[in-house]
Amino acid sequence: MFFICGIDTRDKALGYARQLVCPCCGRLGRFEVYVMYTCLSLFFVPLFKWGRRYYARASCCGAVCEIDSALGRRIERGEPVELTAADLRPTGAHTPRRCPSCGAQVDEGFRFCPHCGKPI
Repeated sequence: MFFICGIDTRDKALGYARQLVCPCCGRLGRFEVYVMYTCLSLFFVPLFKWGRRYYARASCCGAVCEIDSALGRRIERGEPVELTAADLRPTGAHTPRRCPSCGAQVDEGFRFCPHCGKPI
């Protein structure tokens, strides 16, 4: 008999976003909330999930900010919640900056995409 199983770390967008002033760069940005968890899969079907952590990713500079797990669970359940700048704890991690037109990864200093030439 042959079994295919594995442990993987996954993240999922929760469909919740708010415009806030970024604690990292000070600009107004859209923060989308995600949940990250570890998952045990058997035959590519997730069986167990553990280690849930909630974070928000900024559109302005790509900063990743952790949010409280109780607040994250309320967002995941779809409860009416207001995310504020005080709820964001910067982690120091940044997601790569991407061109809004073509999706290519772009360095911080660029004002125009080197792949498609459109403004960022």
